[in-house]
Amino acid sequence: MLVDGTTIFQTHLTQHDEYQGQSTGKYSVQVKLESKVAAKLAKDGVIIKDYDGDPIRKFTSRYDVPVYVNKTDLWDKELPSGTAVRIEYITKKHPTAGEVPYVKRVLVLEMGEGADGGGDAGFFSDEPPF
Repeated sequence: MLVDGTTIFQTHLTQHDEYQGQSTGKYSVQVKLESKVAAKLAKDGVIIKDYDGDPIRKFTSRYDVPVYVNKTDLWDKELPSGTAVRIEYITKKHPTAGEVPYVKRVLVLEMGEGADGGGDAGFFSDEPPF
């Protein structure tokens, strides 16, 4: 199954996610979803959360997640927030969490801010901010 979204927060696609300072043993990516996409996922039994009025969902995996920038090239860094992505995933039924989506691979549709230098890209730019 496929879903398009926009990354939010820090991705954990090259190193394991952490919770309260401890590794979860999983890779993860959280994405903001279009309302129509969120409704389809919810209809399929995937629990959708709300963040600042937008539907979001976290996709995880215990296995390495390949991140493609085109058909042949792989990305080897974390994705910046605001990156438009297509996620291929599978779901598995969980007794209390509904259908849990597991990411198989990610395709970058449009790189978010900071891709060419992280958050420092704008800070060190020669252009004045105003």
